[in-house]
Amino acid sequence: MECVVCATRGGEGSRAAQEAAIRRARQERKPLVFLYVTAPDSLGDVDEQLIPAIRQELNWMGQTLLQVAKSRSEAAGLKASVEIREGNVQLEIERFLQESHAVVLILGAPRGQTANVFGDDAVEQFAQTIQTDTGIPVQVIYPDSESDD
Repeated sequence: MECVVCATRGGEGSRAAQEAAIRRARQERKPLVFLYVTAPDSLGDVDEQLIPAIRQELNWMGQTLLQVAKSRSEAAGLKASVEIREGNVQLEIERFLQESHAVVLILGAPRGQTANVFGDDAVEQFAQTIQTDTGIPVQVIYPDSESDD
């Protein structure tokens, strides 16, 4: 089943991306999936005994953020599903895009970034790598561009 995927992490960029994803899913009449990837291994040198607690907290945070996104879509009259993955963020996003037969991935840029014509900031590079690896279009939404869609 083809769908629109919105990878979310919280913050203004994610909110703008969620709103854009809701509009896109509605326009294309496709299911919407909000995706959150936890990456406990990216935290660096952490006491091994803390790893289970960190995993639990990251999953709780992901569930909370995804429920907020899902509530936004429902308030806009669109049902959405949610998915949490754990591992390398890029690899897990790519894997999910393939598994879900996504037609597009929508990402939010961090607050304070503006669209870069040359596409050389970190989120643009991240998006381009995912698009190249999967062949699935990736759209980056900037917090101030929410109303531009």
